[in-house]
Amino acid sequence: MGRTRDSLKHQMRTAALDGIQGNDTRKAYRRACDAFSVWAKDQGIRDREEVTADVIQRYEEYLEQRPERYTPATIHAKLAAPCKAAGVSMQEIRKPKRTAGQIKRGRSETKTGRGERETADPRYRRLVELQRCTGIRRAELARLEGRDLIREGKQLYIMVRSGKGGKTQKQWILPEDRETVARIFEGVEETERVFSPEEMENHINLHGMRAQHAKKCYSYYVARVTGSVSAQTALRSVLLRRWESGHEELKERDRGRYSASRARFIADMDDRPYLLRGENRQKAEELGLPVEYCRLALMAVSVFHLSHWRLDVTTTNYLIQ
Repeated sequence: MGRTRDSLKHQMRTAALDGIQGNDTRKAYRRACDAFSVWAKDQGIRDREEVTADVIQRYEEYLEQRPERYTPATIHAKLAAPCKAAGVSMQEIRKPKRTAGQIKRGRSETKTGRGERETADPRYRRLVELQRCTGIRRAELARLEGRDLIREGKQLYIMVRSGKGGKTQKQWILPEDRETVARIFEGVEETERVFSPEEMENHINLHGMRAQHAKKCYSYYVARVTGSVSAQTALRSVLLRRWESGHEELKERDRGRYSASRARFIADMDDRPYLLRGENRQKAEELGLPVEYCRLALMAVSVFHLSHWRLDVTTTNYLIQ
């Protein structure tokens, strides 16, 4: 007797979770795959190979029409796992754009006063200083250990273990911040936490500091590459090597997808200005912020400091906040 074919839900889960380590991300991907599979089976789809970009586009249209009135961010989240499972780039799917005006992290009015007071409190000085030099996430700050500060030649960086998606990430430190970061780690044992649970128990707007750090980093890279072809070439080379080293599994598994993704990454760093549009452009204009950005500098911020690898996320979530 032949082997029974795995259910669509099982196929989608297996493919979507491949390479995903973080528990929260795995749970979210499982839920997204299960919801998609229920819808797909109603459409007569029984096998993952039948899930094409056109099928996912129909699912996106279904999500937009739901009575729950999902936000663009929620729709993006519900599409990410099915796209990964089917080998479809999110860029192929038409979907509502996430805009800066919809982002609420770090803005709770009920906590603003307490957060501001705690930011100035000497008890949290080390935490605030490090965050202004690194811009990493709250959970990542809480997990930092002495061994996570690493030097490679002149470069200093923080190794973020179990970052977003469960991945290990190298967060570069700008030259002007290296002395401060080294001082904060001084005397911390290799497996000792840099910050105590008491230091992490606060209402400080750490995400807001992450956005401020992203802006500082963007200014640094713009100054570094403007008018210098050699600096631009060198930065593109380093970014591409980082991309390639993080996509070895994809290269082994699917050479075609690897090549297409690599080509898109290179194109994202070309000389065209990155232009804000729609609500994002309107918000930037209201705040007196630029509406055009240097793609290469944006990518450097996204890869080396935010670990998002996305120009739109970097501008929308950080630079125009």
